[in-house]
Amino acid sequence: MRSSNAEFEFRRENNAMINASGYLLSIIIPTYNNAELITATLASIHQSITDEVEVIIVNDGSTDLTEERIKAFYREHNCNNVKYINQKNQGVAITRNVGLAHATGKYIGFIDSDDIVCKDYFTILLPKLREEKYDIVEFNLTRDINNLYQNKPGEKHALAEHEIILADDNYAPLLPTFRAGQWHLMTKIFHRDIIGNDRFEEHRRYEDMIFCPFQYFKCHCILKIENKLYYYRVNEKSITENIIDSDADSIFFAMRKMYNYVNKNKEKRTVATLMIINCFLEGRKLLRKKKGYYRYNESMLNDIQNALACCDTKIVKNKIILKMKYPHIDRSISEIRYKILSACKNLFFRKGF
Repeated sequence: MRSSNAEFEFRRENNAMINASGYLLSIIIPTYNNAELITATLASIHQSITDEVEVIIVNDGSTDLTEERIKAFYREHNCNNVKYINQKNQGVAITRNVGLAHATGKYIGFIDSDDIVCKDYFTILLPKLREEKYDIVEFNLTRDINNLYQNKPGEKHALAEHEIILADDNYAPLLPTFRAGQWHLMTKIFHRDIIGNDRFEEHRRYEDMIFCPFQYFKCHCILKIENKLYYYRVNEKSITENIIDSDADSIFFAMRKMYNYVNKNKEKRTVATLMIINCFLEGRKLLRKKKGYYRYNESMLNDIQNALACCDTKIVKNKIILKMKYPHIDRSISEIRYKILSACKNLFFRKGF
């Protein structure tokens, strides 16, 4: 954190100073009640960080010892390239947007405050960014820390990478990316000109699925690194482990945003279809996890019909088309199944089996 003396100093404000000289890369770390894990996150970042990188930590009104842990870490690490912003709790989307507002780097990346990057994270990425050739640099993550990329001392980095070139309105090279549907924000480094004025949708979760696909459509050259540079910690506090009623609404919002986009950009229809189908299946899965069956509301039913109308059905499996074409039947069948299973379970427990 910026300080005029050796003691660590917080900036408890929403208007942090913008670094006039700028950086090659801005790393934005939103955090909320991650006191137990944020020290490990910061330690992993500072293994290979250079003066070309600024770190922007946005504390979204934590009520635990998160701030104290950050303060303790930077007492032991003399860093002049870290900004700290403390705000009242407003949610992760707004928190990321606050970070974007303070970022000065030519490139922008995101790291969650409970995750870990490999020790060569910046050593690998910064040379790629210095070329200023790529609109997005993408890499893989792992949920097993033992699979995190490690390079043997003294050896050249053994990276598996390839470029994705988009030209003349040919978006076919994006098909593998959209088919995979891996929209994890933290595995992507964006050129700031690609993000432009785009911001995360406020008060919505699954903000990476709403945000990331649209950035790819603005690219000319993407670098894909197949190595696992990022450890995604399965945290009991994470969104994926704590489903709420509005999560499916956010997924269907992402689908709605995409089909509206496709209606104005027909040349991207085939690629966008893969994202639309991914949203439908993911939203459907969340409904079943939370409600017990595919409990589409009227807005969702309308979204499904509109989404199917703009899809390139030639690349969609027939069984998925049928589920989208007749969502009322899909909902009714799953509800009947749910009620039968619930009745059987109740009978089972009443009889003391």
